[in-house]
Amino acid sequence: MSSQVSSTIQNRSPFVVTVRTDVTLNRRFSAGQKKKAQTYVTTLAVRGIKASLVQLETSFQLRVRRKGVPAQYITFDTLASAEQARLQIDAQLSVSIVRDYAVATKTTLRDLLERYLEEIVPSHKGADVERTRIRRLLRDEAFVDKKLAALSTEDLQDFITDRLTEVAPSTVDRELDLISQTLNYADDVWKIAAAESPFKGLRRPNYFNERDRRLTPGDEQRLLAAARGDENPYIEPAIVLALETAMRRSELLGVTARNVNFEGRYVFLPDTKNGRSRKVPLSTRALEVLRSLIALQTDGGDESQADGPLLPLSPNALKKAFFERVIPKSGVDDFHFHDLRHEAISRLAESGRFGLLELQSISGHRDVRMLQRYAHLCAGNLAKKMDEVRGGFLAEYVHRGRRRTVVMFDEPAGSGAAEKPASGVADESTGGTVRASSSSAGNVRPLAPRIQGSKVIDFESARRQQRVR
Repeated sequence: MSSQVSSTIQNRSPFVVTVRTDVTLNRRFSAGQKKKAQTYVTTLAVRGIKASLVQLETSFQLRVRRKGVPAQYITFDTLASAEQARLQIDAQLSVSIVRDYAVATKTTLRDLLERYLEEIVPSHKGADVERTRIRRLLRDEAFVDKKLAALSTEDLQDFITDRLTEVAPSTVDRELDLISQTLNYADDVWKIAAAESPFKGLRRPNYFNERDRRLTPGDEQRLLAAARGDENPYIEPAIVLALETAMRRSELLGVTARNVNFEGRYVFLPDTKNGRSRKVPLSTRALEVLRSLIALQTDGGDESQADGPLLPLSPNALKKAFFERVIPKSGVDDFHFHDLRHEAISRLAESGRFGLLELQSISGHRDVRMLQRYAHLCAGNLAKKMDEVRGGFLAEYVHRGRRRTVVMFDEPAGSGAAEKPASGVADESTGGTVRASSSSAGNVRPLAPRIQGSKVIDFESARRQQRVR
């Protein structure tokens, strides 16, 4: 066991003095009154009364001592359970069997944020953004100097109210997420936490920031024209690749020549946002753009750049070029770079040639539920696909009166079904025949085995039979 941690087990069960000849003389003493119990036994012995002193085994206290922290206590009903807890401490599996909430009276939220910023944030993919947010909190917010034990839900609620006057609700929610991540990590790993989380009962801001901005053909032409005339020659290929591959900005900026497989027509992404690698299929247009970028890279003659990104742009450089120069020059309103990814996936979904699982493979969404926003685009072609699977055609249904006949055809395409004059729905209430719509003539594919004759549904006769019964 660590020299900074020690543990002992004490029997804190009561002492019982028992007199077999006279139960009225039986007495019970607490664990701390052993001397008093022994004195009572001695007094009875002087009187000639034989008594026994026994300590029960109903309460065992595990004492944990850590350097610089007050002793901690936890009580168990049995010695076995107390020993099990002690073994866990010896194996350092659970040094903090009893959480010391006194540490929260000495630690401020600032202390945790600074430690989280130094030790944990550098390993995150979004480290730059997290650094900016934490530094702003440390610089501008007064509640971070409160001790954890004094930090309340009201403090965070006031922070939300004030912050909403400056930024969008989604920004406030992300800052709350960062504070929550820090507190949870401190609780789980550093074993530092208040008795009650300040997030309990907190009312976060409500917002809906799902974007549905789509590019019109005119928007796309103006956007590409503005990018083509930009001082940075890599902005236009970045936009084209985003539209053709649906890759994220970080994925686009990380593509190298080694990642591109022209024979297999895909680009391999070893590190994506969700931590999983994937292969992104490449259209003909995307292949042409990548060939041009590789040629541009090799023409420079600098071998040190051969393994570098094909789009040598920092995220901030691409962001500034797109928002500050390309968008104003193109005249396209309310459009973000990430909307290019949404536009690419929407176009694939609208084509009717891809299912949600295929779209998931292309887009790299880890959870198919993230693609549900595109489900309505795929559903438009489901009816046609259902007809193709059924392999046939159902004549137009016309309701005239209570008695109607439905006739189904099974002639294959080109078998002359268009010349069949009796095709349609027989209306027996009027004696006439309503033919199928003109769009149903011509190529008719089998729907089901041939139905001999017409099936007439006579509701009036059915009612009469029910009455007779």
